[in-house]
Amino acid sequence: MNRLSSGLGILVAGASLLALSQSAVGQQGGMIMLTDGKNMTNFDKVGDANWRIAEGAIVANEGRGFLVSKQSFDNFRLRAEFYPDDETDSGIFIRCENPQMITAQNCYEINIYDTNMNANNRTGAIVNVVKPERPPQTELHWNVLEIEAKGPQLNVSINGERTASVRDTKHARGAIALQFAKGVEYFRKVQIQPLSAADIEAEAQPIYANCQDGFVVLFPGEPVRRDIQYAVGGANHPAHEYAIERGGNRYSVTVVDFTNGPKADRNITNAVLADLTRRGEVKTRADVEIGVGKPGSQVNVIQPNGRQLRASAYMAAHRLYITQADAAMGDSTALQFEQSIAMVNSAGTDLDRVSPTNTEIRVYDCR
Repeated sequence: MNRLSSGLGILVAGASLLALSQSAVGQQGGMIMLTDGKNMTNFDKVGDANWRIAEGAIVANEGRGFLVSKQSFDNFRLRAEFYPDDETDSGIFIRCENPQMITAQNCYEINIYDTNMNANNRTGAIVNVVKPERPPQTELHWNVLEIEAKGPQLNVSINGERTASVRDTKHARGAIALQFAKGVEYFRKVQIQPLSAADIEAEAQPIYANCQDGFVVLFPGEPVRRDIQYAVGGANHPAHEYAIERGGNRYSVTVVDFTNGPKADRNITNAVLADLTRRGEVKTRADVEIGVGKPGSQVNVIQPNGRQLRASAYMAAHRLYITQADAAMGDSTALQFEQSIAMVNSAGTDLDRVSPTNTEIRVYDCR
């Protein structure tokens, strides 16, 4: 009986996906085409927007409303091409819980609205969840919007540039809706790739990505944050320390706020290194840059108690970053920790964009 019930569930799920596949225009590389811009078969109209097919795309320029997918999705990758005219207000809503009433309260709204008076909700934002990192200019040309929904992890990119990355648990599953509110909006080549739990697990990043404080690092566990004052150059500055103790070793990242100070300054990182190297015998030191104008240094110190201190100091975007791994000699986790630190923007994009070893710009899933 249980075996029959399980088999029936698989058949029902398979039939549902088959229905979507047959009505979809086609599939490419695991992506299911919801529309190529020449039909609206996979969508229902909600509202009074005058959606129609024109110039090889789905377009609306009057009324207000949505094209709502007939099927619900939870975890997926979505890719859509869009072209907004002057002062267009549009977007794509995901995980909409009520397909008959689409709002930013019962969906996640990924905004397409370059001229929004509220800068926090301009193009590339997830409305009322996270503001965009450097909102792109998308009016009067074709653009590519990419959305990842992986459990609580939500990522948004426009034209290959990450604009938002956040974890949020308000909406788990629902329909997808293309929005028109004002202006003229075209959509074409709207594709989706459903993701399984195994897909998400295979892509999981072990690195700790704290985009609010602008860093990623390989912590050997979940760190604890505390607010502190950090002294450098004879002055105290507000700072956040993230630390964990594991196996008798201590690993920490301290982020010092220089909002009212220099964006980056080699003299400041040198002052930090001077303090760190007083703790023992310096075995190695390397002065580096994370791209031009972002100074840093790495140091390995043998302390009087026979333990090693692997540490670094970097400065970028009005923040000073100090890593410290106080560990037993030869501890490989300390080396990995100290060398894994990277600076990122609020959407998880690595600030080291020009290194010759970076064949692609690295992005991380923000916590």
